[in-house]
Amino acid sequence: MKTYVIGAGLWLLSLGWITAQPTPSAMPLDKAIQLALQNNKGIKLADSRTRSAESRSQEAKDRSLPQANASLAYSRYSLIGPFAFGQGTDGKALFSIPAGAFNATIGGATVSKEIFGGFAERSAELSANLLAKASHLDAQRNRSELVYTVSDAYYNIVKLIRSTTVIEQSIKQFDEKEREAQSLQKEGIVTANEVLKIQLQKNNLQLSRLQVDKARQTAFYNFNLLVGLPDNQVVTVDTTLTNPVATVEPLSNFLTQAVQARPEVQANALRVRSAEAMLRNTRSIMYPHLSASVGFNYINPTARLIPEGSSFISAWNLGLGLSYNIGSLYNMKGKLNSAKTAIDEADLQGQQQTDQIRSEVVTSYNNYQLALEQQTVIRTAVGQAQENYRLTESRFRNGLVGSTDLLEANSFLLQAQLNVINATVDAQLAYQRLLKATGNNLN
Repeated sequence: MKTYVIGAGLWLLSLGWITAQPTPSAMPLDKAIQLALQNNKGIKLADSRTRSAESRSQEAKDRSLPQANASLAYSRYSLIGPFAFGQGTDGKALFSIPAGAFNATIGGATVSKEIFGGFAERSAELSANLLAKASHLDAQRNRSELVYTVSDAYYNIVKLIRSTTVIEQSIKQFDEKEREAQSLQKEGIVTANEVLKIQLQKNNLQLSRLQVDKARQTAFYNFNLLVGLPDNQVVTVDTTLTNPVATVEPLSNFLTQAVQARPEVQANALRVRSAEAMLRNTRSIMYPHLSASVGFNYINPTARLIPEGSSFISAWNLGLGLSYNIGSLYNMKGKLNSAKTAIDEADLQGQQQTDQIRSEVVTSYNNYQLALEQQTVIRTAVGQAQENYRLTESRFRNGLVGSTDLLEANSFLLQAQLNVINATVDAQLAYQRLLKATGNNLN
């Protein structure tokens, strides 16, 4: 009995969907998607991760800049005996400090830069930059997922809104059928039991209306959270539904597009390159390191900040340093193996992701083609069900069949109409899934 009720509502739903006109103030799907991309908390979190990856890339660049430091120290010295340094042409010391206590100010500044470090700086910077780009692609993938999620939620709301309207219309129609059956009962054409069956159908419709109302309220609440609107804000959606686009391209074209356009594929390729750069970074310790530095030192062994001409020492220095970690000849095996394993893992993850994407494209393509083909078959079934219902209703009015036969004929018609609506909506969602699978639903 409940099957008849659902069928009646969906039959009217299909008719209402076909003839519905767009509401001028309704929020279109593309506007809902735009709001979600701007306000969705998951997207904001993904953007935050992207900014973190960019910060790590900048940190790698900063580490490649020359290092500079300066120092200034004040000390007070107490000498046990006089101190002399050097001897001039006149036999006197070039620099001397008498016995006793004195103040000293010591300052210095140094700038150093590694000239060659086994390509460590370059590889670390490249790896961080590639990971930042991969993070951008991950955020793009999240946006693609959100576009489909919003589309699915939007179409679900359209179904529920139409269902509410249709059930109200169905209840009114069953009121008329009840009055008609009661008139036929007085004429002796139908029995009281037939009237009760119609009344039971109307009661089931009223129960369905309550269920749909609650489902619609929940759907709107979740939809507002999804697109970033206040949970109590009233939203009006466009309840029209355009015909889906027929796919004319072969499956191979969609597979090629997916492998080229999906952000996951591009991100995995960048991660492989990043792992290769980190391997070069690990090997850098096995090379000699050459660095250069320039500095200035100032020593003032007096109480004056600016001493007299012969009472301070200042000097510039320029140096080159060459170092080599001998331990890298025997203690790098584990680190190198780990770096190589990271490359293999990134490559295998990329291959696995490609297989999953190809499977997703094939499934989405076949489901979309199925939804399109089902519409042709269902239209024929609708015509047959309509003719069957017309003949059964005529016989019911003449008292040749009971209400059970009429409700059964109505159920066949309503199920056919339900299939039309489901196929239309499924085709729209299948098309969205196909766009997502090929990486094109953000275009």
